[in-house]
Amino acid sequence: MASVALGPLDRATSAKAGMAEDRPMSAVETLPQEMGERALSTICQAFSQDPMVRWIFPDAEGRARLLPALFRVMMRYGLRRGHVTHSQDARAVAVWFSPENPVGVGGLIQAGMLTVPFKTGFGPWAKFLGANGVMEKIHKKYVPEPHWYLLGIGVDPELQGQGIGTTLLEEGLARADASGVPCYLETSEPRNLPFYERLGFVVLEDAVLGKGGPKGWGMRREPRNSEE
Repeated sequence: MASVALGPLDRATSAKAGMAEDRPMSAVETLPQEMGERALSTICQAFSQDPMVRWIFPDAEGRARLLPALFRVMMRYGLRRGHVTHSQDARAVAVWFSPENPVGVGGLIQAGMLTVPFKTGFGPWAKFLGANGVMEKIHKKYVPEPHWYLLGIGVDPELQGQGIGTTLLEEGLARADASGVPCYLETSEPRNLPFYERLGFVVLEDAVLGKGGPKGWGMRREPRNSEE
């Protein structure tokens, strides 16, 4: 299963976003289970204006009401099988999956995936599945080997543009570099592309996510050694 598109991050930061002195210091920690709902709220806020999410849930009121049902599965699965990190008291959250524990249908079912269409409606669910199917083809085509997969990352809109998302993402990239494997992510927000490219990601391919839907981009980053 491919990720939903990534939420807005630190587009307002300078081209020197990779330099620690240009960003506020914020500890990145593993998210404890008891903070799952707080982290879910952050992810929902960060993704509320995402092109893919707006296409799936065109009505703003319905989007605010139904989005947690969709993302709760991602958060629950991430806490059980993935590696979820946070900073700023869960107002910035990243959900990763390691080479040893890739995303699998069985785990998603255990996290409640089959209940989602009964909560969101089958129309939005069909759009979501179709979009993920499109991106999964890119994922498998270009990154068949073991890798770290960034399923989702989001920063509270009130904190965006301060370098917090950069700090959070770089912590995960350092982990991937240490293990010598690539990273992969997807986004449907074109304004995020320069942000990811500054951190070493390159676009693999883009595709329309469904009839009347936005484009999605698959991106890959090769591991770097400590001297780069």
